[in-house]
Amino acid sequence: MRAVDKGVSMIVLGGIAPIALMLLGWWGTLWLLGDTPWIPWMAGTGFLAGLALDATLLRSRLGSLYTISWLALVCVAVFYSVLIYGFFMAFPVPNLIVGLLGGFAVGRRHAGDRIRTLSAQRDARTAAIVSAGILFVLCCVTAWLALTEPTITSQVQHMVGLPFEPTIVLLRVVTLIGGLSLVAAEYFATLATAEWARRAGSVRTTEDRR
Repeated sequence: MRAVDKGVSMIVLGGIAPIALMLLGWWGTLWLLGDTPWIPWMAGTGFLAGLALDATLLRSRLGSLYTISWLALVCVAVFYSVLIYGFFMAFPVPNLIVGLLGGFAVGRRHAGDRIRTLSAQRDARTAAIVSAGILFVLCCVTAWLALTEPTITSQVQHMVGLPFEPTIVLLRVVTLIGGLSLVAAEYFATLATAEWARRAGSVRTTEDRR
């Protein structure tokens, strides 16, 4: 396995436990104890516990991004999609990175194939559909949150600096076109990344290929 492939795998898979336990320590404490000074300490403890798990029990699995099952890969994609979506406060554009990483992971599964096999094409399409599907759901949530806001038209007018207040119908049309364009970009970006990753060299070592 190339160093860059191993690094990507360790970052993607190694980030799950620390982030998940940190959020559990943060929101779990907030739910149980309310807004107390203990929250940052519990969040930090959860993060350190996740790092400890990565260094011990999970260490042997951190390099398996290119061999894990499709179900596990989808779960990883959903985890990071929700994380990025929440971090950017329901702004879905940064979620494009999930499709790029998914395409990379799937493409590296077929690294070393001299031609684009049917299996590689099928896996790339599957990854593209999954990533685009996740982003479609997130775009729908964003559209619902925005368009159900009573003052959304005046907010958009002041935000963009329009000389007029747009109608809700216009905002719906723009949201629909923008959302579908973003989903389409995710789909094709995932396909392109998968093909690039497949061509970029073998993920297997010489010893693995024997």
